[in-house]
Amino acid sequence: MTLRSLTLTTLFAASLFAAGAQAHDPSLHEPAPAAKAKPTTCEELADTERFSAELADKALKASCDAEAKKSDDGKVGAEEDRG
Repeated sequence: MTLRSLTLTTLFAASLFAAGAQAHDPSLHEPAPAAKAKPTTCEELADTERFSAELADKALKASCDAEAKKSDDGKVGAEEDRG
């Protein structure tokens, strides 16, 4: 009878130790960052806080780059006319 009591006590103590010794990852308690939306306009593509540039279509990026270049060329031409 004492062998049985000793065995049960040992198993109980081992189970308490095993439960307390498990690893704890504190990052599991941090909230996940909100997913960013896919941009559909050039203004949204420029807003990197709310929209992800990685999700943008190649065509949208190309048209926004072309539009920006076109507006930059217009500004350079206007400055040359004044000077």
